[in-house]
Amino acid sequence: MSSPGIERVLRKDEHLEKNIGKEVEIKLFRPIDKQKSFQGTLLKFDKEKIYIQINSEEKEIERKDIAQIKTLFNW
Repeated sequence: MSSPGIERVLRKDEHLEKNIGKEVEIKLFRPIDKQKSFQGTLLKFDKEKIYIQINSEEKEIERKDIAQIKTLFNW
């Protein structure tokens, strides 16, 4: 048996809700702006999109483009 660890995959809306305001990493199926992953603070979400803050910029990512979202722990 293994531990799920500090960084957890966020699969359900309730997981996302509990992690608003926390650092996340989003991996995409295909690149957006030549990037396949983004790290930032989870701001909000809805049925269509996930919104994160990267530095001082708010970025919205279509949920259909997301392969995985997980919490990010900075050591």
